[in-house]
Amino acid sequence: MTTPSYDRTSKLIIRGALIAMFAVCLYMPYAFFGVLPIFTLSNEYAAEEDAKLEQRKAETPVADEVSDDDIVGPGKIFASAEELAQAKTDFIWCRFCHTVEPSSVHRIGPNLNGIIGRRVGSKEKYFYTASFREAAEEGKIWTEQALDDFLARPKELYPGNRMRYDPIDDAGKRERIIKYLRAYAQ
Repeated sequence: MTTPSYDRTSKLIIRGALIAMFAVCLYMPYAFFGVLPIFTLSNEYAAEEDAKLEQRKAETPVADEVSDDDIVGPGKIFASAEELAQAKTDFIWCRFCHTVEPSSVHRIGPNLNGIIGRRVGSKEKYFYTASFREAAEEGKIWTEQALDDFLARPKELYPGNRMRYDPIDDAGKRERIIKYLRAYAQ
């Protein structure tokens, strides 16, 4: 049995096709989600915001792990276990793109740990769109009200952002998502 031999032209065509397939594979995450898989840009505000977050944690110590008992009950973030369960269900769609754990890396969207009280567009090693970078330069801060406004009108407030989900019209759902961030994204 003889092995097939390829002439020079066939080899070039095969190599070109492989290079084209590789280029398409690199481009697809950007085409679908707007993320850059190869590199990220440094963020000039990240170190300052990380230091502020550490200062907040030092002033108000929080546990590394948040248990449901810590956040459910009278005078706590969630009034009932049912409300917490609903908040976890509401946030599940956010989890496709975001993480909240302190040691987690960015996904399609940035890690949301410490988001409340942090400057918009200031996570290290995340490539923000122009509208988020402009907001960072203006010194805008993620307050609970700012998060509520963003979840209600993401494309209007930050044009060109990569959020692929529709605005959240239900005010109760937005409130539960923000409570979830307050509880878990310390």
